[in-house]
Amino acid sequence: MRTWQRLSALAVGAALLTVTACGGGSDDSTDTGDGGGTGGTFSVGIDEPDSLIPGRAQGAFDEMHALFSGLVKFGDQSEPQMLHAESIESDDNIVWTITIKPDWTFHNGEPVTAQSYADAWNATAYGPNAWVNNALFAQVVGYDELNPAQGEPTAQTLSGVEVVDDTTLRVTLKAADSQFPYKLGNPGFYPLPTVAFEDFDAFNEAPIGNGPYQMDGTWEHDVQLSVTRYEDYQGPETNADSITFRIYSDTTTAYTDAIGGSVDIVSVPQEKYKQVDSDFADNFVAFEAVRLDWLGFPLWDPRFQDPRIRQAVSMAIDRDAVNEAIFGGLYTPATSLHGPTTIGGGTEGLCGEFCEFDPDAAKQLLAEAGGWEGPMEIWFPGGVGYDQTFEALANQIRQNLGIAEVTLQSQPGFVQFLDALRTQQASGPFRGGWGSLYPSMQNQLTAVFSSSGDGREGAGGYTNAEVDALIAQADGAPTPEEAVELYKQAEEQIMADFPVVPLFYAKYVYAHSDNVSNVIIGFDQIELNDVVVEN
Repeated sequence: MRTWQRLSALAVGAALLTVTACGGGSDDSTDTGDGGGTGGTFSVGIDEPDSLIPGRAQGAFDEMHALFSGLVKFGDQSEPQMLHAESIESDDNIVWTITIKPDWTFHNGEPVTAQSYADAWNATAYGPNAWVNNALFAQVVGYDELNPAQGEPTAQTLSGVEVVDDTTLRVTLKAADSQFPYKLGNPGFYPLPTVAFEDFDAFNEAPIGNGPYQMDGTWEHDVQLSVTRYEDYQGPETNADSITFRIYSDTTTAYTDAIGGSVDIVSVPQEKYKQVDSDFADNFVAFEAVRLDWLGFPLWDPRFQDPRIRQAVSMAIDRDAVNEAIFGGLYTPATSLHGPTTIGGGTEGLCGEFCEFDPDAAKQLLAEAGGWEGPMEIWFPGGVGYDQTFEALANQIRQNLGIAEVTLQSQPGFVQFLDALRTQQASGPFRGGWGSLYPSMQNQLTAVFSSSGDGREGAGGYTNAEVDALIAQADGAPTPEEAVELYKQAEEQIMADFPVVPLFYAKYVYAHSDNVSNVIIGFDQIELNDVVVEN
């Protein structure tokens, strides 16, 4: 039987750690997580959540992890850790048996059972609900009946999800997927209590989760949401008594408030990377994420169909100059779709000459593609610290490609920006990025570059049947080594098509006040349980 312990060997070599950058780092000497219970309260700066229901939320990871707990978690480690799951086993990588720990409860006292997971998964997978995490269940048997290409669904529940008893789920996939357990840390796989199904919109305002913290009142839109320790939580004990998530429309304002001590932990906007070490001294952390930042293209627009247009844009960008000027050298210029922190390490240099700064060759390539007429608009989410980055990119494309008018189209935050991509409103190159939730090439390849991916708008709707087939073969590979080689072949085919311009292997950079210590950054969140309140 293929057990979780054997599966965790896939992550060997990923070495994703919380590290210092430019001399800065968190006060990790006070490691009182998992049971310290030191008390106090702290605040975290966030942008407005798109939703507080896991299946409907594309962001809000910190809030999700405070309010809910899933089967597994990663934290800042490269190997997954059991959370609510007791075991995850399979003989063939197709049929998976998940056993959960007993005695866990939701914040209203309702037991968290296998049915709690099945109900939440069915709601997320049911096509008419149109929840953003729907595609997470695309490989589960029965998904097609809930999401027919035409007509109405012929079922409301996934036939491949069977509740064996209160603590046991059996999940049947359409095809072998050796990395299925790694996906289970995604919030889209979290459970929901029965009250959620009475009125999802009402539940969204004051969700009842099963996590270490429970809602204190309701979500004050555009202002804040507060949570307090859930005393009956069966997972690792929290240090703090409560957390206030303060909502900002502009991350630069949040950063300034953190300098003044008005908010304790903030994500550092890219425009502040050069000065974060002087502004916060030892109070910042830079986590080497499994993350790629890129420039995408609206492939629905015929002006961007010729790959030479996209390659010319790539060659017109001086990544080293942008890295030094904007990021203070914290980032690494990308030469493929996956950096060295991914299992298998991606294929260094795969992008070849097209990721090298060469303005003369860029102009020649653009001319061979028929040139460019009129303005070029570059789209990005505003108010989250990207302004300087995209001003620099626009200037380089204007100067190095000789396009007279390169303008910026800023959308008010991520929600509206992503809506512009989903509805194909974007009319030019746009900000793209994916932070993988587990250290496998599978995550980004499937989410962004497969025809069923839940983040495929980030690649302009790119699809290639050969890429889909290679990803499927890799998912079903009998050994991790064979899987990596097939994922690399898929990556090579994508880069041959060149739907996106790889820019940087990114880091998650956070700063914090003197009020807190032991600030640890994980794959998709601040490790909230571990934060120690000093004052």
